[in-house]
Parts: sequence; structure tokens; C-alpha cells
Amino acid sequence: MMTLVAAAALAAGAAIGTAPTAGAAPAGPALAGVGGDGHHGQSTSRDVRRVPAALKSADVIYSPGCSGTTLPIDCTISEPVVTQHETTYPFSFLPGDHVTVNAGGCVQTGGRGLTWKRYVDPASDSDLYHGLITIPGATGDLERLVNVVGRQYVVGGRGGSLKLGYEDDGYSDNGYTAHDNGTGDQCLNSVNAFVHIVVS
Repeated sequence: MMTLVAAAALAAGAAIGTAPTAGAAPAGPALAGVGGDGHHGQSTSRDVRRVPAALKSADVIYSPGCSGTTLPIDCTISEPVVTQHETTYPFSFLPGDHVTVNAGGCVQTGGRGLTWKRYVDPASDSDLYHGLITIPGATGDLERLVNVVGRQYVVGGRGGSLKLGYEDDGYSDNGYTAHDNGTGDQCLNSVNAFVHIVVS
């Protein structure tokens, strides 16, 4: 009988310790640090894989650190999708995670002349071409990256999956081909866009 009880307890613990799936509904925004440091009172193990073992999206380039299973997790997503307003990524955040985001590089925005622009803080007279991010339970929905990079957030609620987006009035000619120096040389000697996430 004791063996059955122990096995049931182990199974329940394993279920609690799994990361949410990419389709998990994100919780509402929460301010960093609200309710303490986010670690106390958490029964969920945060030392788990945050991306699926077999990634299905060939369009997303993950660094090896994205597949880590122990904190801190140091993940870089290169060439995030910029051909649509928002994309959900199979990278999960759990309650109590401390998250810091850095980002940079440039994006081909299409059109005539020199058309590459910075991903985070583009020089543009039309208030477009910004990279966007949602950290469920920590930031607002699709906030501009320029307002998120360099700050630490604590994930509340149920956590959920990363969303990245891009602001544009036309997406069909966006991407990472035919590199140029960019509007006003803002992409001179730059790399393609990236998002660097550290979870601790």
C-alpha cells in the first residue's frame, strides 16, 4: 500500500513540474516584484525544459541554451518572425521566474532604397518597425521591446508562452535578405535581429 501511495505522489510531482505548453493561455500582466520576489510559496519546480525537445518550427533559430533544463536558462532567438504582427513561440515561462530581456540587430522592412531598420529602436518617421514582446504574467500584451530590454520582470499568474511581434503597415517584403546599411545608416555593420532571454 505504501509503495502505491509513494508512486502516486511521485507522479503528481512530475505533473506539477512540467512547463506549460505553447498553447497555454497567458495570465494577465503583472508588475515586476509585486507580491515579493515570486519564489516564496511556489510548489512548481522551475528547473524544467522551456522549449519542446523537438522544435517544429524551422523558421526559428534557438541557441543551445534555450534547451537547458536548470536555471539560469540563457536563450537567444535569432531572426524572430517579422512577417506578421505576432507569433507565439514554444518557450515557456513559469510563475516565479525572474526574466531579463536584451535584443538588437536589424530587419529588412522592404521598399526602395536603404530599407533595413533597427529591431528595437528604429529610426523612422512613421512610428513603425518596432519589435514587440509579451512575457505572460509580467509585461503587457505586445509591448515595444525598447520599453522592456534591460529591466527585470517576475512572472506571476500561471505564466505561459513567449510572444514576439513586429509593427509594420505591410509584412510581405520583410525579412533578413539583401542586407544594406539601413535608413540613415542605422544598420551599418549590424547583425540580423535577435532576442536574448535570461530566466533565473
